[in-house]
Amino acid sequence: MAPDEFQQAWQAQASQTRVTIDADLLRQEVHRDQQSFRTMILYRDYGEVGVALLLIPVWFILGAVTSSPWTWYLTVPVLIWMAGFMLVYRRRHRQEPGEPDEPLLQCVQRSITEVDDQIWLLRNVFWWYLLPPSVSILIFFAHVSWLSRGGGWLYALIFFVLLAGFLIAVYIWIYLLNQRAVRLQLIPKREELLTLQASLQEEGTGEGTQNQIALPGLPFSKQGLPASCHSPARIILGLVAFFVIMLLVVFLVETARNSARNEPHPEKSPFAAVRWQDSQPEVKLDETWYQLVSLDGLSASEIVTFSKQTYDDKWQKRFEEDLVELLTRMGHPPADQVTLVVQSLSSSERQTRKGVPMTYENRREIRNAAREREEGKP
Repeated sequence: MAPDEFQQAWQAQASQTRVTIDADLLRQEVHRDQQSFRTMILYRDYGEVGVALLLIPVWFILGAVTSSPWTWYLTVPVLIWMAGFMLVYRRRHRQEPGEPDEPLLQCVQRSITEVDDQIWLLRNVFWWYLLPPSVSILIFFAHVSWLSRGGGWLYALIFFVLLAGFLIAVYIWIYLLNQRAVRLQLIPKREELLTLQASLQEEGTGEGTQNQIALPGLPFSKQGLPASCHSPARIILGLVAFFVIMLLVVFLVETARNSARNEPHPEKSPFAAVRWQDSQPEVKLDETWYQLVSLDGLSASEIVTFSKQTYDDKWQKRFEEDLVELLTRMGHPPADQVTLVVQSLSSSERQTRKGVPMTYENRREIRNAAREREEGKP
């Protein structure tokens, strides 16, 4: 007989070798493995839902402290979605705990279903867990970069690319980590359970003969999914690491925004003078006073509201003397010429003035008038 034939005969004999195991002991082992798997999943679910819910108030606090734009808060509904999806998914796929004396085959089938549910969840982690926050955070990064374009378009673009690249790299790492868990832990576990299921089905009743079951090998001999990989300590460490990363990102964003704010802005104005009727600005153009309706498509009320929110009690001063900086912080840096819509003070007639120059002389006149008012105060 040739060596290859000897090898084939040996493999055939080995494949027919079966191990006889007590059915009660095997049932206990299946229950133990099932409980261990459920505990691990429970830790993971509690960690993900808890992080999502805990981040909601943290998100509001960080947004308020850093005066972040409205796009920062787009992530709040995303966090609600992530927590809600996990809770609904687990509720729809919840497996009732088996009875101690339930048929062994039924217990194994329940374990297979639980593993299949977890495989589906991790294989689709991109769609329900990674994509939604990626979209909201990238929108925020794009908005902040747009607001920072006062320092130059190239700077704003590089800033956005760096932030987006960091976010994408982190999420790719999370995705690959989940797929690795599927490939190295969940798939082998599923194959082992399927082998056990097939062996039990071959036995007919699934309970063996005289409470003894013949199997092609020892069950659960392969390395399973360890519960310790999602222990409470590691979940807490992961949560702390996530907070540190988020604080770092917020710090970088705020640094960029502050640097853009601190850039010197041209001290120019399209108005020869400015006066106020309550919160409504009246502006002087060509020796005539008008009520300002809009500037480059921005309504006067919108500009005034932003100035009040940003500069508190100095909102009028900033509108009059630092109009370029004010408009830049709103994300609408003015060009050398602007379009004004004004209304006559004596009628409802409106005029659209295009190509009104922004001049240093106008701003100087406004500043001198403000100084005279300050000196004239008792």
